Amino acid sequence: MTDIPPRCWNESEQAAVREQLERILRSTSFQQSRRRSRFLEYIIDETLAGRGDRLKGYTIACEVFDRPGTFDANIDPVVRVEAGRVRDRLREYYDGAGQGDPIRVELPKGTYTPSIEFRRTEAPPNAAEPQNADGQAHAAGAEAHAERVSGRFARAKRSPVALSAFAVFFLLIAAAGWWAVRSSAPKPVAGEAGGPADIASVPAMAVLPFTNLSGDPKEDYFSDGLTEDIQTELARSRDLRVIARNSTFQFKGQPVDVQKIGRDLKVRYVLQGSARRVGDNVRITTQLIDAKTGSHVWAEKYDREMADLLVVQDEVVNQIVGKVAGSYGAIESSEAKSALRKSPEQIQSYDLVLRAREIVQWNWTPEIFQTARNFLNKAVALDPENSRARRELAWIAVMGWVFRLDEKPVPADEIARQAAKAVELDPADARARMIAASAYFFTKQLDRFGAEAAQALDLAPYDAEIMSTLGCMISAAGDHDRGVALAEKANRINPDASIGWYNSTVYTALYLAGNYRRALEIAKQGIQDMFYVYLEIIPIYGQLGMKPDAADAWRRMQRLYPGATLQSFADWWRLWNINDDEVGRLMDGVHKSGIFEPDARTGP
Repeated sequence: MTDIPPRCWNESEQAAVREQLERILRSTSFQQSRRRSRFLEYIIDETLAGRGDRLKGYTIACEVFDRPGTFDANIDPVVRVEAGRVRDRLREYYDGAGQGDPIRVELPKGTYTPSIEFRRTEAPPNAAEPQNADGQAHAAGAEAHAERVSGRFARAKRSPVALSAFAVFFLLIAAAGWWAVRSSAPKPVAGEAGGPADIASVPAMAVLPFTNLSGDPKEDYFSDGLTEDIQTELARSRDLRVIARNSTFQFKGQPVDVQKIGRDLKVRYVLQGSARRVGDNVRITTQLIDAKTGSHVWAEKYDREMADLLVVQDEVVNQIVGKVAGSYGAIESSEAKSALRKSPEQIQSYDLVLRAREIVQWNWTPEIFQTARNFLNKAVALDPENSRARRELAWIAVMGWVFRLDEKPVPADEIARQAAKAVELDPADARARMIAASAYFFTKQLDRFGAEAAQALDLAPYDAEIMSTLGCMISAAGDHDRGVALAEKANRINPDASIGWYNSTVYTALYLAGNYRRALEIAKQGIQDMFYVYLEIIPIYGQLGMKPDAADAWRRMQRLYPGATLQSFADWWRLWNINDDEVGRLMDGVHKSGIFEPDARTGP
């Protein structure tokens, strides 16, 4: 990449950088936050004007955040906090939509001067080419972007290759053509008519500016930052339409009539809240209101110590968004209840998907899965392009096969095809990515699993079900530290969404670490009447010498899994891509449980 030094920007370079700035500001990471956008615009304008090396916190506070001349960064950390947010959002943008952009903008730690790098293989427009000792121009090397794969599935795909002048020329032409096509192609946006999440079929909501109750207007940066971050994260959801910031911030400091706001903005839900800082502590309260009825759907308060402002804010924002918009969240639950109240004449394809999701959330049986499948097939009949219905059909196919809930399981290759189709219908749907990842995981396509899992986690970092489900699979495949961390984070965000996945991830990792007593405690927290629960608790009982408990679990497992044998245990763990060494250690617990001793096989 070619690094452009400060104070050397010609007109072509400036035009290219400003075009890149517009791309960034149109992204989800920035479009909901005017403060963040103003910050980035200002530091880039100053850099292009040749003043980048003179950017200071005091100047930014006065010019961007309208602070008075008495501003003191030791008292008011607004610039430092907003710089951290801009830094994180730029990283997020280039990890996602901006991966192939020709210019990369970063905000290095310890400075307010942005780093602007041209990623094209040729030199920037009108810039002199570097010369070698013989006076010949060097050809810049071409970098191929590796597919972004997380954890243990990451693979290096780049190697230095010497290219002839002809090869470089060919690559440049191909890259330019690719970029032109990519830039001009329309991109579906969640909540836009005609996109995957059609306006008519998803609930709309407004996030009102959080109220600063600290008594000091200087603290507005914290409450405003909370609001903007919540808006940004909620806007990721494909099952929700979030009203833009410029429509909601007009209500800042105004008396709130939620039902009138609902009518004016045409939204079903309104999220409002407050922040109060007292010394080193902060209390954040929030409530979700049904704007149609004025009733409360959900409310919560968060008390935190302000050791690290950004860490606290990220944690609270993730928890709020996860409880409101994630799987098993307040809006999904509210919408499902509304769908159940509708008459057959009122039922739409969207309502049928909600009904299917609702019934499979709390209990998995063959009968429930079949009912859900019927709802989803009806949804597809009403709307063949309903990506959510096809997504959920693929999910039921995967889980029905793995957890033995289908009398005639869908063939593995068909499961993978259905999951891939769900992603094709809506590539920005994090849940579709999770379902595709799951299909690839159980069909032993671990490279593809890693790629889809990374995409799902990037698209919905607040969704506890996605996080815990993929965490369970990542841990099973050997990366226990990362898998357990994801499961534990999911459990903090929304325990309802992570139950089962969280428990299995943690107690299996504890078992393999030799902490059998703690493994048993976690296993008993998530007891459900499913065969795998009894199968996985038996080796724990075995290691603890609790043979009567193991025998009881074995009898319960046989009721749900007739014909199960010793081999069934090993087959189960191998289905989950657990390596042979760890399967052997788990089987050791099964043998010690005594369930295959003659006395244990004869029971009621």
